[in-house]
Amino acid sequence: MLGLLLAASLVFTGCSANNISDTSKPDEQQVSDDQPVDPFRLPEPVEVKVIKSVLPDLNMEAGETIEDNAYTKYVFERTNIKTKVMWYASSTDYDQKMQLAIASNDIPDMMVVDEKTFRAMAASNQLEDLTKVYEKYVTPEIKKFYQATDNKVIDSATYGGKLLAIPSVGIQADAPSMLWVRQDWLDKLGLQPPKNIGELRGMLKAFVEQDPDGNGSADTIGLTGNNVNLSAQGGGLHDFKGIFIAFKSYPLTWVKDEAGNTVYGSTMPETKEALAVIRDMYKEGLIDKEFALRKSPEELVASGKAGAFFGPWWTPWALTGSVKNDPKADWKAYMVADKQGEYNIALLPAAQSYLVVKKGFKHPEAAIVYANMYDQVSHTPNEKEKELIVGHSLWPLTIITDYPNAATIKHELLVDALAGKVDPDTLDGEMQLVYKQALKDKENPRANADDWAAPHAYLEGAGVLKLEMNATDPVFNTSTKTMERRWANLQKLENETFYKIVLGSLELNAFDKFVEDWKAEGGTTIIKEIDEEILK
Repeated sequence: MLGLLLAASLVFTGCSANNISDTSKPDEQQVSDDQPVDPFRLPEPVEVKVIKSVLPDLNMEAGETIEDNAYTKYVFERTNIKTKVMWYASSTDYDQKMQLAIASNDIPDMMVVDEKTFRAMAASNQLEDLTKVYEKYVTPEIKKFYQATDNKVIDSATYGGKLLAIPSVGIQADAPSMLWVRQDWLDKLGLQPPKNIGELRGMLKAFVEQDPDGNGSADTIGLTGNNVNLSAQGGGLHDFKGIFIAFKSYPLTWVKDEAGNTVYGSTMPETKEALAVIRDMYKEGLIDKEFALRKSPEELVASGKAGAFFGPWWTPWALTGSVKNDPKADWKAYMVADKQGEYNIALLPAAQSYLVVKKGFKHPEAAIVYANMYDQVSHTPNEKEKELIVGHSLWPLTIITDYPNAATIKHELLVDALAGKVDPDTLDGEMQLVYKQALKDKENPRANADDWAAPHAYLEGAGVLKLEMNATDPVFNTSTKTMERRWANLQKLENETFYKIVLGSLELNAFDKFVEDWKAEGGTTIIKEIDEEILK
């Protein structure tokens, strides 16, 4: 899943399409410089091909499909954008299929990608220039959120002097990797939440050996993993980022070492330390033995076979399957401290993801209109009591426009509203819905997983954000010439080496050889280019 999962209510406050005079066919529409526009609605229907990443346990109402549902119908009614799904997949299947589609240039009209993919597509001339339509259509509110990042998000979406994407704001709440644990399992086994790596290992051993689900069989696992990456730069699910940062290791991130030199976090000595621990945990059976092959670790959690994994503050949205299957599943979030008892994070890039448009698509303005609509849905009070969830898999595309510290702000608002310190009617559309859900869940805890998820994310997950954390600021977040040519190979080298070390097919000292090869195959040149870029 890309991007931040949020909950919101809808409001129908868009301007009427009758104010726009345009009798041309949809495929003949043109945007002139002096033509007045409705930023929330195209003058005529436009079909937009998309691809979709969906959760494995996605719930749909009777008669709904991935392409035809309450969300896509609302988008069409609101914007005149008719989305057609080229294909959809879940978890790692989606990532692999998307990369194959990009490589063969069989891409949709609009799609959401990460920064690495955005840069690669921009370098391959696969993206449409959005500079003019952005200035013509974008709302002042979206500009306000972008300005809160000192317009760094716009800079990151600009390539060769052209705006080639509509960026999602990187919510810094995604930086911490939290350990999500079934508190009911801890309570059953008489355990305290783990504070450090040693206590984490003890807890996982108990989860594997002491039958926490009480079914009389040794069929529970310790920690889940995924078969795509061992760590994530942003808010990843089912990776081991929480272990890496406990060693002050920051894979996939450009930082300064103690001597002030630019280094790639994946090549740091601290990363070798973290890999050694993960390797030992896997050997001891504390990590899912099949994690490197398993396509959907979510199924382990939903079925009640796993009671611990790492994820960001918004993880409860990915836990609805667990709660629906077992309302006793009481998930709590914790941070794992380093040897000094401190918590560490690496701050995220200003932009979280990028909404891009296929080169040659006749209606690039559709991307900005869609972004305007999605932003308004997130922030406008609910006037007609029609409630949909922002971030739900059934939205055709997800783009997050908000303040970088939005999760913390909303956590405090929700806490104060529940305590009677803030009038709920003054909350925006999203938080009004979350407040109502929180009241329902308080009455009957976890009886309705959908009512539980959003309040739990804001109260529990975002509540952890109040902990004091050592924040490392990345020194570089974009790309260099050598990265554009060599990065795919370097990433492959890193991923294969790290997985083989953890799984035991390579010795731990293979890490040293990886660092040497990484430098020789372009890493040293890339660092030089980054230093030159920083000095500009």
